[in-house]
Amino acid sequence: MLEQQEFDVDVTPVDPSIVFESIANGDADATAAAWLPFTHADFYESVKDDVVDLGPNLEGAKIGLVVPSYVDLESIEELEPAE
Repeated sequence: MLEQQEFDVDVTPVDPSIVFESIANGDADATAAAWLPFTHADFYESVKDDVVDLGPNLEGAKIGLVVPSYVDLESIEELEPAE
C-alpha cells in the first residue's frame, strides 16, 4: 500500500522486542504487526511513552491452533506429530 503511494519502503522481519524498541528510539517508523492488546502487551508497555498507538489495522483476529470442522479432534493431545 505504501509503495503504491510512492513511498520508499524497507521491510525487515525482526523479533517483536526489536521492533518496539526501534520505533521507540526512532530507528524505525512503524509496524503493522503488533498483536495488541495481549500478545505483545509487555513489549508495548515498555515503550508506550515513546510511541504512538494509531489503533488496530485488523479487528477480531485470534491466535491459536485451529483445525477445520470436518476433522474429528477435541484436543491438542489428539494431534499426530508430523513425520
